[in-house]
Amino acid sequence: MTDLPPPRSMPDTVGLNPFTASPVLPRILHRWLDDDAARWAAEHCTGMGEFAAGPLDELAATADLHGPRLRPYDKRGMRVDEVEFHPAWDGVVDVAYRRFGIAAMSHREGVLGWPGRAPEVAKQALFFLLAHADRNVVTGLTMTDVLARVLRLYAPELAERYLPRLTATDGNLWQAAMFLTEKAGGSDVGVNEAEARLDPDGSWRLYGDKWFCSNCQADLILTLARPRGAGPGTDGLGLFLVRRTLEDGSRNAYVINRLKDKLGTRGLASGEVTFTGAYAELVGGPGVGFRQMTEMLNQTRVANSVVAAALVHRAYLEAREHATGRAAFGRRLSDHPLMREVLADLTLAAETSTRLAFYTAGLLQRSDAGDRVAGVLLRTLTPLVKYHTARQAQWACHEAMEVRGGNGYIEDWPNARMVRDAHLLSIWEGSGNIMLLDFARALRRTGSGSTLIEALATPFGPADDTADNTADNPLGAAVREKAAAWARELADWERLPPEEAQFALRGLAERCLHILSAGLLAADAAEDLRGGDARLAVLARRHERAWRAAPEPPDRALRTGFPGLISGAAVAPSELEVETLRG
Repeated sequence: MTDLPPPRSMPDTVGLNPFTASPVLPRILHRWLDDDAARWAAEHCTGMGEFAAGPLDELAATADLHGPRLRPYDKRGMRVDEVEFHPAWDGVVDVAYRRFGIAAMSHREGVLGWPGRAPEVAKQALFFLLAHADRNVVTGLTMTDVLARVLRLYAPELAERYLPRLTATDGNLWQAAMFLTEKAGGSDVGVNEAEARLDPDGSWRLYGDKWFCSNCQADLILTLARPRGAGPGTDGLGLFLVRRTLEDGSRNAYVINRLKDKLGTRGLASGEVTFTGAYAELVGGPGVGFRQMTEMLNQTRVANSVVAAALVHRAYLEAREHATGRAAFGRRLSDHPLMREVLADLTLAAETSTRLAFYTAGLLQRSDAGDRVAGVLLRTLTPLVKYHTARQAQWACHEAMEVRGGNGYIEDWPNARMVRDAHLLSIWEGSGNIMLLDFARALRRTGSGSTLIEALATPFGPADDTADNTADNPLGAAVREKAAAWARELADWERLPPEEAQFALRGLAERCLHILSAGLLAADAAEDLRGGDARLAVLARRHERAWRAAPEPPDRALRTGFPGLISGAAVAPSELEVETLRG
């Protein structure tokens, strides 16, 4: 019998580097990056993981506990609208923006020594590790990164002026925000009422309320407003850039009415703002402004998926460390069959959510490199992956809290904060229903059905492992068979009347997610099996049963105490009766 943990053991993940503690992210780097980029990214991911495992986690928890405070007036009664933060907030900002330059590396060459602009997947890997500890600073970080992208794409004159501040890694740094939601409409942006008026001198002034403004202390704000006289709906909206302070150092004409009292992400300043004639610069007028804003929305949805996957992965690590480091009823918790089932489910969720999130990041990387097919897939799959990973984060954080038991409910431990933060992710940048509708809209507008079907069958392209040697890779063969069945389902769905099609949409979308995640697992499992490691193959089989909900017995790996499944260690196929994988 193995030595049991000490009776008073209450293990946690302090000091556990999330990059090296599980094989999923190192595998993703080698899947999406060339050898030089993967080595460079792994070096800096190891460093970020060390921060996340200790000092960063502590700073983030402190900043969340001591949230921001709005100081509307100074001592002389002058309106200042200053948002004051605990010093721990500045500590997280320093790591994210300055030490690792995450907001800068897609727009500036040489960050962290990379000879050029950093690959998207490498940047998102650092972001993923940061999000293990912090879900507050990451919001502004995302918007700063994406605002720089929007300006580069659509407003080169503004980009020339503001990119040096948005990509600074020193005291010149400016952060960004995006104000969309109004009292009149949340997801229905077309009914927004904020108005833009053109002054005789040619400058724009904004008037009206914005209802949910995260990172509201930001230096630059991207927002939508309807120029006076423009038409209704989203086509009548313009896209504007608003500075917090003007060239002469004076405050721009808007007020922060109050900060929101939120369930989670309590360290992030989310406020209600009224524009009272704020000076603004036009990025895109009616007819193009909203379409330009969707560029920002798509990128923030990729980031939302990465944050969600990070929470799933953190939940898995928390549950794994607790269950393997604590004993109950004479055995390790992880040796009890029911607990082993829970840990296997969390392992599978971490593997699939992370792969799905980085699949969209990889598509973005390829799309930016000129791959038109990747661009179509990115537009179609981003809302779907955002929808799924957000729901997985809620479930996984709850499960990890339950694994820890009573301590998980106590604020001294990370679980309660994780549960609170996870619930933001299914709402921010569009709720689940909105994501499903955007997926359907993309299918119809881009005509991406045939492209998507091909991607489901071979997610990494014609040369990927799921396409090789059908006889030796039944997992890949099963994925291709499911993709063909989904093609028939899609054809039937496209013939339905609009109302009926909406009722059938959730099932269509979730089966698409199942096939894509199965294909991503199968591709890596096939490669591992050839090297003698069956861990991912076992997880792929479990994934199949989870979606099929068939009443099959647990994997033999779980019944016999297989530790590699949850730890990430390689296990020889002979130990797992791999012949069952071919059944």
